[in-house]
Amino acid sequence: MPHYRGEGVLTPSEKPGAAIEIVQKLDEMLLKVQIEFVREPWKRCLNDLKLGKVDALIARHSVSREAFAKYPKTTKNELDNERAISSTATCFIHKKNVPLKWNGHELLVDMPQGISVPRGYSLVEDLKKKGFQIYETVSVKQAHELLFNGRVGISLSDCQHKNLPVNFVENKIPIVENYGYLVFSHQFYSLYPNLSEQLWNQLMKIDGKVFYDKY
Repeated sequence: MPHYRGEGVLTPSEKPGAAIEIVQKLDEMLLKVQIEFVREPWKRCLNDLKLGKVDALIARHSVSREAFAKYPKTTKNELDNERAISSTATCFIHKKNVPLKWNGHELLVDMPQGISVPRGYSLVEDLKKKGFQIYETVSVKQAHELLFNGRVGISLSDCQHKNLPVNFVENKIPIVENYGYLVFSHQFYSLYPNLSEQLWNQLMKIDGKVFYDKY
């Protein structure tokens, strides 16, 4: 994954991932801010933000998350994609022999197939409502391992995934195209609203594509 690299609680000192490098650049741009990275399973990240144990994380938007996460907004109180940290598209990857059809709205498979999805992904509930058996994992890597080891027939990945094993393919139609935002806990934003806005404004000056192209 280009966003974050490595496993465990420590952030790699070299090539930690594009999203981390962007935040590191942001840290350099504002001398009055010192950013400390904490790596945890995604579900715990969300819970710690809700409790105010961490001040910020990078997340896609969902209405339910707005209850505990502050997103960059325009003067019209709409999501401000100009101040997003990244934009990504998510695609299905699956075995070549799985007859999977996806038109951008409806997923059709001719045989029951489990889908492995990292915990916290916002489209999990939608897939469950459609009747698919969902296997939630603690990381994208583990979700892919379930697919590659034959435990499930479908998984998710950033579109244009490189180096897929020989017997696996990517459906080219995105499931969702989403922006990643630097989001703050309500506790942090209420204490430092001006600083929060300043951090979002500084993100507009960083060309994220330069960092993602490295990966």
